[in-house]
Amino acid sequence: MKGRIAFGLFAPLVFWMPAGIRAEQQESDLSKPKVPIVSVVGCASHLPDGTWMLMKATVGVESKVLFMSDKEIEEARKKPLGNNQYKLLGTLDFLTKEDLLSDPRRAEFTRPDVANASGQLQNGRKLLVKGLLITAPNEKRLNLVSVQQLADTCG
Repeated sequence: MKGRIAFGLFAPLVFWMPAGIRAEQQESDLSKPKVPIVSVVGCASHLPDGTWMLMKATVGVESKVLFMSDKEIEEARKKPLGNNQYKLLGTLDFLTKEDLLSDPRRAEFTRPDVANASGQLQNGRKLLVKGLLITAPNEKRLNLVSVQQLADTCG
């Protein structure tokens, strides 16, 4: 008798769960990412508190690829600056090797002989960046996936 009661209580739950999971899968559209990758041109600015910003930046243009083609880089060099700004996240891999290793958390697991840093993110330089666009109520953020210097100065 106890076995029938247990089955009677759990059977609806077991049969309901797969239907709920299927409904959830049908509602989500996996073809469009929830956080788009965008390409932005702007000026790198390293603030006194250690935050990196992209100032005088263009509006982000959605990109389907992480890499930057030669054509895209040339077009970005000619692009005028904008009036947007983005807080940059995930910056360590784009600093110099020395700057990467000066971060105490990164120095714990990165040896100097294998430190991989591009050195492309430098204060005051005009950049083309690609990153995941994260929008918050008062701030736009880019979680960097690639960075390319376009000019030694920003103006």
